Amino acid sequence: MTRHFSHALVVGVGMIGGSVAAALRAHGMAKVISACGPGDDPQAALAAGLIDQVGALGDLVGQADVIVLACPPSAMDQVLNEIGQHRGKLRAGVVITDCASTKQSVIASAHRHLGTAISRFVPGHPIAGSEQRGPGAARAKLFQGARWVLCPQVQTATDAQQTWTEVLAQWGCRVQTMPADEHDALYAAVSHMPHAVAFALCSALARSDQSQAALVAAGAGLKDTTRIGASDAALWADIVMDNRLAVRSGIMQIIGQLQTQIDLLDAQDRQALQREFAQASAWRRQLQD
Repeated sequence: MTRHFSHALVVGVGMIGGSVAAALRAHGMAKVISACGPGDDPQAALAAGLIDQVGALGDLVGQADVIVLACPPSAMDQVLNEIGQHRGKLRAGVVITDCASTKQSVIASAHRHLGTAISRFVPGHPIAGSEQRGPGAARAKLFQGARWVLCPQVQTATDAQQTWTEVLAQWGCRVQTMPADEHDALYAAVSHMPHAVAFALCSALARSDQSQAALVAAGAGLKDTTRIGASDAALWADIVMDNRLAVRSGIMQIIGQLQTQIDLLDAQDRQALQREFAQASAWRRQLQD
């Protein structure tokens, strides 16, 4: 049975928030879809037909029976603070969830600001997206087949978690639950640190003598390893800074591996270098595409 909401509110309608709105629309889940957020994204989403209306968070928060926070980590505390200031307006049974790539700081903010409404908050993270940005990159099927991690708290109401889980299942998501600290450690390793490394590789090439020639000469190797290096710099600075300790640990491991390669190159030890590459290659072949 399809979940239906009388009013859905999406806070932040970039690619992820826009895709949430598009999925709600495509599945006929919301009679009215509203949005708010900074810049031109809400109006662009409205023009694209992703949403029905644009307004201020304080005016819309009491109308919605599902609120999806799809703003950057650095904006979450302010947004949750504003929701908390208007928590007396919240509808009974409202579901509040988020799409942030980091979870511990967002959950801390929710506890700080939501008061008793913390029971309606279902922390989440869609494992989907691309280097594209803005509502123009939104797709209703972005989450189909994707993993969506939930990090429910002791205070999270069972019905709120069940409602949002059912929505995600109807979108074709693979829902997984895990503690917030485990989430942040894992996604530092598999997402946040790889983005930092891709940015570093792009930066090194941009500053090299081959900068302009590389733009013409590059083949699939460079394009494959740097695709995410074209991602939204402001968003990823937010994410990496918010999860900085775990990301720093991952970067230090990369530095260690690169130093090993430098040492083997200096020693002209081809066999040891091949063993390093073979071990890495064996692990990569196990990675599911």
